[in-house]
Amino acid sequence: MGNKQKAVTIAEASRELAGIRKAASMAGRAMARLESEAERIAASTGDMGRSLRLVASKDQLSALIRCGGTTIQIEGDEFAVSLDGEERK
Repeated sequence: MGNKQKAVTIAEASRELAGIRKAASMAGRAMARLESEAERIAASTGDMGRSLRLVASKDQLSALIRCGGTTIQIEGDEFAVSLDGEERK
């Protein structure tokens, strides 16, 4: 009886792992679509001088925002703003 219960546990774990793999694959495809769309938008804006790059994790945030002559950079709890080459912290 003990072996049968282990087999059920292994089968459940296999199904769970398959679900996790499927979710990871779907997330990867969604990220690829988002990156492709971001590249398309960047190409269509041309010389408008606008961009946003953002990376966030559980404990950290990093962002770079550009619009015309204004640049805002965020690294964790610190940020800097520069206007046409003039930097302010």
